[in-house]
Amino acid sequence: MEWFTRYTTQLELVYAKAEERIAAFPAPLGSLGLAYAHKFNPVKHDSNKDYICSLLPFWMKEPSGINDSQCEALALANVYGMLYFFIQDDVMDSKPASNWKEQLALGNLLMLEMFRVFRELFPSASPFWAYYDHYVTNWAESVTNEDRDDYFINDPIRTAGKAGPVKIASTGALLLAGRPELIAKMELAIDIVLMSLQMSDDYQDWKEDLAEGSYNGLLAMIAANRTAEDSLSEQKVENEIFIRGCLGPYVQLAIDNEKRLIELEAGSSELVAFHSFILKHLNHTHETIESNKKLLLEGGFNYFLSTQHINQE
Repeated sequence: MEWFTRYTTQLELVYAKAEERIAAFPAPLGSLGLAYAHKFNPVKHDSNKDYICSLLPFWMKEPSGINDSQCEALALANVYGMLYFFIQDDVMDSKPASNWKEQLALGNLLMLEMFRVFRELFPSASPFWAYYDHYVTNWAESVTNEDRDDYFINDPIRTAGKAGPVKIASTGALLLAGRPELIAKMELAIDIVLMSLQMSDDYQDWKEDLAEGSYNGLLAMIAANRTAEDSLSEQKVENEIFIRGCLGPYVQLAIDNEKRLIELEAGSSELVAFHSFILKHLNHTHETIESNKKLLLEGGFNYFLSTQHINQE
């Protein structure tokens, strides 16, 4: 995980700056904001999502050549943006909470902080702002339509749209470096990584998503092979995962993503390394399930043989 560990000191400084600003928010928003910042700080908590949200500006040093100061500014803006969009997700995905007013108010203050940083980097005439509008519009479309349009089945790369605003940092880095010709290729590379990241999250969260009725790529793949009347239950999904081996074709999509990402040659070796980290965990999960299934089957066969031997005696 060198793509993470080499930046921990800089990340600590970025989060310290963010927390200093958040602590000055009006009560009780300051304490609520600090709790969010602590929860999503990858230096303090292991979370795939928070890795890319916080680290992408640093991974862009290789293809863009921006300096440390610019990386840290983009990372700071991304932290505020990450917290803002996570709050939006919480409000949309959860049953109405008693503090929803505080959450929405906090989100707006975080958005102001994000814009404050970006305005220092990009003048009003910069094409950066058109890219920002595009990514947020794509996010809004994705969170609204992914279930209705069944993104994972019909066009799986679109599942990256929910995390699309993270690309504000990569595009910002390339604009600061005067390399706009690389933006389209980098956007595709990040979408590939975000798709696999979403797949990893969907495997981890399938029980919760099933219970809440939230869209989930793994559940969508399982449901696609069943009739509309044959609704999914936890037991049916477990049968598909642990008995019928549905993770095989699921993981193959991430394997194909890895090949596509490498062939794209977007220029960020650390982004590729992060994708390999995601794929390794997905592969390990699949291989462990298949290994355990094989052992259980062999154990049953050996038991059958032993009982036959006893019966013969």
